[in-house]
Formats: sequence, structure tokens, C-alpha cells
Amino acid sequence: MNSMIQEWADLKLNVHMYIQEFHGKLVDRKRRPVLLLGMDTRAITFLSDLDLPISSEMLIGLDVEDSHVCVRLHARLWKQPFGELTLYHSSLHIRQEQTLYITGQLNTMIREVQFPTVSRFQYEKASEQHALKEPYHYIDFTI
Repeated sequence: MNSMIQEWADLKLNVHMYIQEFHGKLVDRKRRPVLLLGMDTRAITFLSDLDLPISSEMLIGLDVEDSHVCVRLHARLWKQPFGELTLYHSSLHIRQEQTLYITGQLNTMIREVQFPTVSRFQYEKASEQHALKEPYHYIDFTI
């Protein structure tokens, strides 16, 4: 695994992607770290070094993990190229009875992550002027 992918796997809040089902049949899971870019209770956006074919017959599994819990989510993806990586976005398929539990778990994970933070306005202004003194990993959470 290259160093960039290992960094993604080592983040305190990390996400791993795997193929859950293909043509209605369960697939033997082999997980791959991805870089989470944004998430809310209905959708998720992330980067991956894998360029998976998009099929309505493929159900993707996503494990959102921290040091305490792993939340398993299911998604159907759309993608676009992003340099040498692939940008994926998906609506999440969360059963109604699981929404409260999953939302609570994700909120707890986000609160406990100690990312250096900066407001969206400051980030966008500094990015336009190339004035960031250190790199920020900007993750847009709306949970």
C-alpha cells in the first residue's frame, strides 16, 4: 500500500470502501482506505486511488471508523476523475430505524476528532490568496 493510502488508513476518523454486493450476490470483502471529504446523513463524498466501474448492480460498503466504533453504511456511487485519483459521491442507504443511531455515532466521532480547524470563510479566503501557512484538510460535515 503506498504511503498516501496508508496515511488515509491511519487518520483518527477513517473510512474504508469495499464492494458489498454485485448483481445481488454478496462479495468477499477486501477493504481499501479512502479519504473522506464530506458527509451528512444522506450523502458522502470521498477520494480513492481505485477507479471502480459504476453499475446499478453494485452496492458499495463503507466503514466509517474511529477508535471506539465502526459505522457500516451502504452506497451506490457516481464518480469523476480527480487528477490521479477518483472522486466518488453517493447517497447513503440508511434504513429509517437506523438513522438516529448512525447520526449519533457519526456526530460523536466528529466531535472527538481533533483536526486543526478554520472557518469555511477564512479557508476559502486564504485559499484564494494562497495565504495558508500550513496545509489544512478541509472536511465538510453536516450531520
